Amino acid sequence: MADATDEQIQVHRGLNGVYFDRSDVCFIDGRAGELRYRGYSIHDLAQRSTFEETAYLLFHGDLPTSD
Repeated sequence: MADATDEQIQVHRGLNGVYFDRSDVCFIDGRAGELRYRGYSIHDLAQRSTFEETAYLLFHGDLPTSD
């Protein structure tokens, strides 16, 4: 029986070799260079939203209102 220390661990950079099905949180199109969180372009979020607003979007599904 192989010892846990005998096993080789491979770490892949980026999403190369990573498979996924669907997600309600993000959409990735690597060929087009597109990343969306909950339907919002990552470029729009980076320019127009704060870190806290983007975190709220990820947890709650919508951007926070001014209330």
